[in-house]
Amino acid sequence: MTVQTKVKLKRYVIYGVIILLAHILQNILTIFPEIVSVRPVLLISVAVCISMFEGEVVGAVAGLLSGALWDTLTVTADGYNAVYLMIAGAFCGVMLRIFMRNNIITFIMMNTGITMLYFLTYVLFFITARGIDGGAGMLLRYYLPMTIYSLVLTPVVYWLIRAVNRKFSYDYTEY
Repeated sequence: MTVQTKVKLKRYVIYGVIILLAHILQNILTIFPEIVSVRPVLLISVAVCISMFEGEVVGAVAGLLSGALWDTLTVTADGYNAVYLMIAGAFCGVMLRIFMRNNIITFIMMNTGITMLYFLTYVLFFITARGIDGGAGMLLRYYLPMTIYSLVLTPVVYWLIRAVNRKFSYDYTEY
């Protein structure tokens, strides 16, 4: 195994640990206080950020892993989170490679769009399509505050993933 492969493998393992930690913080532990009875959603931010630094293939895998972990605790999603986050990871990686630059503003914009689209499609597919009344009210009272609460934490996620990416990047001058 080459030095470059070892460095890349270490980075991917750390990304996996970050995804697992985000899953635990989001779904199991109640470290973040509930504000207006909502808690932040960290897995979307982590998947989007990894895809911004690693590209569409690794972003799709990170999204798939994040969504699959999220689906383990979601009763109604039936793999929806894994599919959605996989597509979102691939999309963000492609958009960054072709159209955008990687910075905190781009991350906040992409994460906002992906998170808002996630909750909108979730309400459409799992609340409105099942005939449950009040989907628009739930979107405004529950999912919009959840989006805002999640977006407050996005700079921390960005700087963490950026630090891992910089620390475990293969630089020919170091080896």
